[in-house]
Amino acid sequence: MKIVRNILLIALSILPVVSFAQWDKYFENKGLRIDYSHSGRQGVDYFTIEAMKEIPFYSGSHKNLIDRTDNGAYLISLYDKNTKKLIFSKGVSSLFNEWLSMDEASRMCGNFEEVIIVPCPKEDVEIEIAFSVRDSVNNFKEVVRYGIDKNEIRPLDFFSKQAKPSVPHIITLNETGREIDKRVDLVLIPVGYTLEDREKMMQDLQKMSGYMFSEEPYKSLKGKIQITAVERYAKESGIGGLKDSKVKDSDLGVVYNTFGSPRYIMTRNLWDVYDVIDRVPCDAIIMVCNSDTYGGGGIYNYYATCYMGEKSKEVIVHEFSHSFAGLGDEYAENDSQAGVTSSKVEPYEDNVTTLVDFSKKWGDMIDKDTPIPTPQTEEYSNKVGVFEGASYISKGFYRPYLHCMMRDLTPFCPVCTKSIQNIVNLYCE
Repeated sequence: MKIVRNILLIALSILPVVSFAQWDKYFENKGLRIDYSHSGRQGVDYFTIEAMKEIPFYSGSHKNLIDRTDNGAYLISLYDKNTKKLIFSKGVSSLFNEWLSMDEASRMCGNFEEVIIVPCPKEDVEIEIAFSVRDSVNNFKEVVRYGIDKNEIRPLDFFSKQAKPSVPHIITLNETGREIDKRVDLVLIPVGYTLEDREKMMQDLQKMSGYMFSEEPYKSLKGKIQITAVERYAKESGIGGLKDSKVKDSDLGVVYNTFGSPRYIMTRNLWDVYDVIDRVPCDAIIMVCNSDTYGGGGIYNYYATCYMGEKSKEVIVHEFSHSFAGLGDEYAENDSQAGVTSSKVEPYEDNVTTLVDFSKKWGDMIDKDTPIPTPQTEEYSNKVGVFEGASYISKGFYRPYLHCMMRDLTPFCPVCTKSIQNIVNLYCE
């Protein structure tokens, strides 16, 4: 037994060296932004690369290059073209995936802008990129693979409309003192603020930064999350999409009423959003919206949005936990078809189950005398269990706690807390 334990310790000690060796072998200390079109309909996906841009930073971990979380609706992978070895992967979700649950997606095709930022391959490394989607039982299935032509990778200035593009003014709101690959870089993008709104914008950015550390576990993780903001201004003040909105050209395409849900703030102009942060280290994005009308949204590994009003503190912590940690909604009510999934497969989100394959979820956190499913009674009000009602559906979907930030904007449950901590640590190793 002692021999086995020693072997295990040696293996664990070697793993970080192997991981960093893989980074040094394949990648430069730069990022590669890949803009692509994601089109299709229910059961059909097309991925078309539109542009590849070399950016000055890759701010993700240099150690955790392979995504082991099994989260997201899609998986984007890089392979060594010669050996076919997997050298990088990342799970993501998208607005396209939510649109697929709408009735219209069974009758017509849609087209959405998407972006992935990966480590930039070295000059002598030949790379392939593969796009995978979930199949009928939620396993990833590769759809298409492309060889990356180095001649198609352009510098940022190549795409700029200005002869000498300016570096954006960056406001540091929370400094960690950590190296770029040992922290989470969260960037706040103000949306719908004109130059006349500058004072309010600065106040709102400060508020938003404070809101992020108002709840555990984010409060305890403050030393690992660096927050910066990009100072920028819109032509019109406010956010479009509301019946009474006077905004004609909504900033960055950000609007309310996405997929018919009045409170859902999203944009289809994803390439414009990423243009804002090309010269800024970025692992996660929050768009701070100049509106006092309740609303927000979050897409896993893309961005979160939030209004500025009475409930903004709770809303942004909730939405960021979608976009950064990949947590699912735990409430059963919904005002749109978007995002509704099947109860016949196990969801990939850590905090939701259909009991189809509960072995992958939080069973090790449940007391042995707690029944599964768990009655929604006072006896189990402060215990981890399996409570019915989640993912916008009252029957057949289950959550781990009676109340949680992902259900009713109350403090995070132990399961969601653990998931958030795990994701932050993956970025910081």
